[in-house]
Amino acid sequence: MHCTLIGDHSVLIDFSKSSEPLKSIHALSKTLFANQPAWAAEIVPGLDSLVIQLQCTTENPKATREQALADLKKIGEQFEKQKNRKTSPNKIHRIQVCYHPDVGLDLPAIAKACKLSIEEVIRLHKKSLYTADILGFMPGFAYFSGLNPELRLPRLASPRPAVPKGSVAIAELQTAIYPRVTPGGWNIIGRSPNKLFDIDNNPPGLFMAGDQMQIEEISLDQFHRLDQVNAPKDVIRSLEQNKSTASIEILQAGTFSTIQDDPRSGLSHWAVGPGGACDTASLHLANALVGNPPNTAAIEMTSTGPTLLFSEATCVAWVGASCDGIVNGQRIPGNRPAWIPKGGTIKFSPLSPGFRAILAIGGGLDLPETLGRFGSHISADIGPKRLEKGNLLPLANPKAPLKSAFLKALHKEDDLPSYPKWQIRSPFLPTSPITQIRCLAGPHLSLLGAKEREMFWSTIWTVSNQSNRMGVRLQGDFKVKKDLPNIPSQAITFGTVQFPPSHEPIVMLAEHQTTGGYPRLAEVIRSDLIKLAQAKPGSKLQLQLIDLEEADKCNSEAVKLQESTMNAIQTIIDN
Repeated sequence: MHCTLIGDHSVLIDFSKSSEPLKSIHALSKTLFANQPAWAAEIVPGLDSLVIQLQCTTENPKATREQALADLKKIGEQFEKQKNRKTSPNKIHRIQVCYHPDVGLDLPAIAKACKLSIEEVIRLHKKSLYTADILGFMPGFAYFSGLNPELRLPRLASPRPAVPKGSVAIAELQTAIYPRVTPGGWNIIGRSPNKLFDIDNNPPGLFMAGDQMQIEEISLDQFHRLDQVNAPKDVIRSLEQNKSTASIEILQAGTFSTIQDDPRSGLSHWAVGPGGACDTASLHLANALVGNPPNTAAIEMTSTGPTLLFSEATCVAWVGASCDGIVNGQRIPGNRPAWIPKGGTIKFSPLSPGFRAILAIGGGLDLPETLGRFGSHISADIGPKRLEKGNLLPLANPKAPLKSAFLKALHKEDDLPSYPKWQIRSPFLPTSPITQIRCLAGPHLSLLGAKEREMFWSTIWTVSNQSNRMGVRLQGDFKVKKDLPNIPSQAITFGTVQFPPSHEPIVMLAEHQTTGGYPRLAEVIRSDLIKLAQAKPGSKLQLQLIDLEEADKCNSEAVKLQESTMNAIQTIIDN
């Protein structure tokens, strides 16, 4: 059991040289979940590794890392002593599967390719005991080993644009069940009516890595009956369409506007990534300007903001990318509180420099809580949907800012909109032609030769139009002579720089998948994640290699600056 640090955020425990890596990973993760250390934020099993993301401590990150490594050394020694002892059995789930060709869309093709009858295919598939090796791809999606080798097939040459929810599929020596409708390239052998992921349950996922699955065959009639009974509510929740007396109407949605708050935590082992605002520093500052708690859900605007109609006088603030708000024809600069009159509308100039801004609403929005947060996780279909024209956002308490003497004095009922002359600075604005993104070396950087590494760090990258909240895709002249091998899937995080066969790196953003199998060449330091949030398509980036000591210093300086700005705002707002 060998431990190494990844970036400034995680510890990777390597089991690649173990005789039974998955068995060891599942046993150790079970031990850690039963007695989760205070320094462990996320515990995510991979195929030959276990990654533990550390709690983000601002005071002494070095001490946190040292404590984690020391504790893991002790845990590893105990684990080695006890690994031959009898352990508690894995949890076994009995899953119902219908193999009728109406729902097993590829069943006849599978039988033909495997040179078996349909009956033999079904018999071989349902009699195996499967083990959930890891979870990834989407919430609740488990990769099961244990498929009979006679059923081994490659993925489809052309993936389906929409695989039905509950589809049971096979590829290579694995089987899986799709928890929701999604594009997918596996061979569909049947369908299950069982719920694999339910946001209203605690825990939300059915399978954890190491759990096992037995299959019970059911008829097509049984499938339809059970599927109707188990039909889940929409995982992605629509905003209420009621004419609340206090609300915001979306007149125009903008390029890509969503509800965001702080990232969700402690759910990565269910394949639920953290999500949250891409620029949490701007979220906290914008909320502070209107007297909200820092993590209050707000509107994340991308490229161009929405046009909004307010049914009540409301205090707002937007921070991040530079833009003006236009209220009833009057131009208002950002990075300060502003009162919008009852019946007033606001629209925004294009966001530049920068790409994303956070619009905080005084008193907050009245939204349902989902998995501990109120914001959207669009790629996982969790939380409110992307904002659309005609949506109504109910206001929770638009009069809350009046508790602040400063904001109350700013509220001139007969003379709105109103705003102060002062402003705060955004955490980051890309004002240079090339934005420097500071990184630590990734665990697979050594796969590059010395000259390739030099070229990798010197390359000027262009942000691709294919970028989104999942990742920033980079284009450049950098090529490797020989394609790098894929790696056994392991946990990834915000700021991980993956290198796919296209030779175009993908830097993980807020809605990244929880595991990935591309080599990771670099890890962006915590304090530069906000730079990724402001990287618009067409802009230029350069990855800059630094060491861990320098990363700690940069992170500490960024935290101090943020705390200083928050304290200054609170001094004004609270007095």
